[in-house]
Amino acid sequence: MFLKFIFKRKKKKIQKKFNFDITNWMELTKEQRLEIDSNEKHESMRKKKELLKSIRNEYIKLKNKKK
Repeated sequence: MFLKFIFKRKKKKIQKKFNFDITNWMELTKEQRLEIDSNEKHESMRKKKELLKSIRNEYIKLKNKKK
């Protein structure tokens, strides 16, 4: 249930981020677009790793409580 809450909360934040104008994007140079894209990829990877780490910690806590 706790994880469900986290995932719902993350979805709402992601939806707000994707409001951008495609014409502005196309006016950027290729290097600028690649740089922005790579920054976004690094940021999303960091968030994924952070989420996985928190999930693993939750499982460890649950496992320890069972014992």
